[in-house]
Formats: sequence, structure tokens, C-alpha cells
Amino acid sequence: MTSNLAYGYWEVSIEKSGRVKLPTALLRALPEDERKAFYVTHGFGEHIMLWSEKAYKEQMDYLNSLDRNLIQVKRYRNAFMRNTACLECDAQDRIVIPKPLMEQYSIQKEIVLLLDNGRIEMWNCQKYHEKFDMSPEELEALNEQIHMGRYQQEKEASDELS
Repeated sequence: MTSNLAYGYWEVSIEKSGRVKLPTALLRALPEDERKAFYVTHGFGEHIMLWSEKAYKEQMDYLNSLDRNLIQVKRYRNAFMRNTACLECDAQDRIVIPKPLMEQYSIQKEIVLLLDNGRIEMWNCQKYHEKFDMSPEELEALNEQIHMGRYQQEKEASDELS
């Protein structure tokens, strides 16, 4: 059974052996055929990315559409794909994150998993809270800016420059 939840937030402990048990609710939020294997890559910031096979294929299709002769494209592709691995869940829905990624992103005992449409961000719990925690007043102000179209206008202006 698949839920209609395309987003989710979980705080999870990492076992001593370095295994991460994926929350049942997270797995149920994914289509049944996307629950047992994930691609792990560098994230776009201070986190690791876990991708469902479908989401990873979409990302790779996009990367493969770019001109590999451009040095910035080549740099990005090489950095993004370095340490990429396909991880399969064991019978208890656990995965093992490659040690180089865990070290680079300071992934330790407690992590945050953030599901966003087949893409799962994995954060060091402390870093996540330092970056994203906000007061009710800050959330209210940001909500107002977003719903007044501020960020849509900035995107449209940047699209016009492209």
C-alpha cells in the first residue's frame, strides 16, 4: 500500500554497525517497487541524498542531457557521482551508508531523514536544526514572503535572464 504522503520528516538513530533503519512510514510513502533499493550520492548542500531508482534515473537523464565538454558540467558530474552507490535494504529495511560519505557530511549517531518526492535528504541532526529551525515569527514572515509571490518573481526574473 502506498500513502498519498510525498513528504516526510524523521529523526533516526544509526546503529553501531553503521546501519540505518528506514522508517516504515517513509517506505510506505514510496511506490512499492521503490522501497528496497536506493542510490546514495552527495547532496546539494550539507547532506547526503538517497534517491529512489526512478528519481535517480530522472537526475541522471538530466545530467546526461548536458554538454560534458563544458568544464563546469564535467566538474559537477564528477563531484556528484563520486562515491555514488546502489544500496539494497536488508530484511529489516536497513541500509549501510558508505563511510566516505558519512565522514564528509559528519553523519554520526542521530540523523534527520527528509522525504521529498522520491528524494531523501540525510542530515546530521544538529546541522539540520542549526540550518532550518526557526521561531514562529520567522516562519510567519517567510510564509508571507512566499505567498506574496516574492520568490516566484525572483525565479521569473532569473528565467528571463537565461
